[in-house]
Amino acid sequence: MASNGNNGWARLVLAAAIFVYIVYFAGAAYTFQNLAPIPVEVKTTDGTVLFTYNDIIEGKYFVQRYGIQDYGSILGFGGYFGTDYTAYALKFIQDAATSAGADTGNLVTIQGTDGQAVYIVDPSLETAYENLYNYYKNLWTDQYVNDRLALENLLTDDDIRKVTAYFMWTGLIAIEGYTNGFPYTPGLVEQTIDATRATWVTMFLLLLVIMPMIGYIIIKFVDYWKDERITVSLPAPSATQRVALLGMVLAALGLLIQGLLGGYIMHLYAEPTLYGLDTTGILPFNVARGLHYNLAILWIAVTWVSFALFVLPYFGLKIPKGQATTILLAGGGVAILALLGLWASYLGKIPDPLWFIIGSQGRPVVSAGTLWLLLIAGLVGYLALVTYKVARQNQYPFNTLLKILAIGLGGTAFGAFVGALPIISPWKHFTVDEYFRWITIHAFVEGFWPAIVIPILLILLVIAGLVPPRLAVAVAGIDATLEIATGMIGTAHHYYWGGEPTFWMYLGAAISTLEVLPIGFVIAYALVLWKKGEVKTEFQKTILTFILVAAFGGAIGVVAFGAGLINMPIVNYYLHGTQATMVHAHLAMPLAYGVPTILMWVVAFYLAGGFGDSTLAKIRKAIVIAAAGFYLQVLLSLGIMMYAQFDAGSKYGYWYVKSLVLPDGTLSGFWTHDSMITAIWARMVGDVIAGLALILIIYYVVKAFPKVFKAQ
Repeated sequence: MASNGNNGWARLVLAAAIFVYIVYFAGAAYTFQNLAPIPVEVKTTDGTVLFTYNDIIEGKYFVQRYGIQDYGSILGFGGYFGTDYTAYALKFIQDAATSAGADTGNLVTIQGTDGQAVYIVDPSLETAYENLYNYYKNLWTDQYVNDRLALENLLTDDDIRKVTAYFMWTGLIAIEGYTNGFPYTPGLVEQTIDATRATWVTMFLLLLVIMPMIGYIIIKFVDYWKDERITVSLPAPSATQRVALLGMVLAALGLLIQGLLGGYIMHLYAEPTLYGLDTTGILPFNVARGLHYNLAILWIAVTWVSFALFVLPYFGLKIPKGQATTILLAGGGVAILALLGLWASYLGKIPDPLWFIIGSQGRPVVSAGTLWLLLIAGLVGYLALVTYKVARQNQYPFNTLLKILAIGLGGTAFGAFVGALPIISPWKHFTVDEYFRWITIHAFVEGFWPAIVIPILLILLVIAGLVPPRLAVAVAGIDATLEIATGMIGTAHHYYWGGEPTFWMYLGAAISTLEVLPIGFVIAYALVLWKKGEVKTEFQKTILTFILVAAFGGAIGVVAFGAGLINMPIVNYYLHGTQATMVHAHLAMPLAYGVPTILMWVVAFYLAGGFGDSTLAKIRKAIVIAAAGFYLQVLLSLGIMMYAQFDAGSKYGYWYVKSLVLPDGTLSGFWTHDSMITAIWARMVGDVIAGLALILIIYYVVKAFPKVFKAQ
């Protein structure tokens, strides 16, 4: 596979990409025949109808339309701050049943299946339903406390009743065992043996598979160690290539806004207003959160499109300046419209049913309106075809690396298309929604994004004379194959608690731990080169510094806190949808993907003459300081909150770790404890350090742009 001109690795990566989508669509055929039934009606044993099928479906509709899942969560899916609506439903059910002296082991009976099911419930659940409805009615009309939302003028009393029915239904399916004993509610819903078994199977397979795999990679590492390295001198970019620098400036500004929104969100954790100013009318928590994570995806995507337009001409792409400008404007325009659509949709400014198409789907992370996702899929798909065409014009190793890059882009494009389904209106079943949502999320992140980032980084390493071509191709091929196959199928590690059949627990937990092996050996290779004094120029030092920061961030954020911690079912049971996911995300996303993306700005502006060696040295220091800031976020704040939630959840139940306003309406939940408020404010240390370092890099980019954009 590693011989010159051989595209075996590219074919293997393509096979992995096709395989994972076949697995998922085949899995859907079984999964969707084993869903928790949505009942025709839910009624008590004495014949009182509490709510109906249409109430549940319309309740889900309102939750998505107004972004209610971006503040709070359902079965742990959604926002990390705010109520878990399922867990609270279970708390109200348990309290009502206990007060009535009902048998908590016999509260629900399901009669019938496949659209004809009727849920027969204990009479005490009528009280639970009414109490839960009154709780949300008071909470969302600000009778209790400012809950950081702006729903008081959007939902009628009847709408809130339907949303409550939806929440109650998710609690009932948890009681009936469809969610593997989640969310933990002592005495009512508790962990099943499957969580322990799946963790045991995961650990066994981890040792069984990884040890031989590491041995194979070491052999390849040794084989290619003494290969000759090449250095490629690149000329100054053309006027067409310089157009791409505009996209990078826009991306840099997007990063700046995203960071400010992140600080604003954490402020709302501690206080309902911004230093006394009530901003929830124009920027409530759910809108700010939706904009924050969408900006993370969009500024990275815009950079990748821009960098492709910048670098592909070096490999033979002939593209007119006007066409390059059109592509950039289209990408930037879609990004801006997607953000505006989310803001307008969550604030109820887009009429029904257009909110789902041009506003926001209200599905956390996959939240852009379907039109914007389809346009993104088209743009990225076009870029994949262009990259593949360029790859065919090149020689080894760039032909193989570019083909792997094209496959990564193509897989991401198809994932965006899946995220746009069902295009016109929401899925009716929560579990179907989650099934497709996680396919898209991991097509963006754990599945195909590494197949985009890693080849680009390796191309830079080869050009800079730091990695032998055969080693670069082997690393790209192994990493992309593992990431796509394990990252995409491992998406199922999010399915444990969402109503999927139990087999997904075993499959997802075991498979998703096998990611990110070969890049570790590139880290070792790079460190050896540095120690031997073979990294000499400022450009080489900059590339290597960024890659090492990204690689260590990925190892800690993705492998340690992702696959190694919250992926294990027996641990995930208590930490699913908590600050543990924030720890994982705030190391993996900014370091594993953000840092390599910023490196693309640095490389482009350096080649365009915008940065000299002295600036590169300052930028290197800045990126290391920024990484230190993200680690301090975890050490001083997020990690402390994660541990506190693990401890509190295991003692009192999952409802408590997501509590701000208690069921009785008092403001004395988990997030109001002095220790949690202190931990929230402590995050400011890491935020400020990371923010100032990134602002310095953004400053250099913006400052250099006018000069290099006009230069010939």
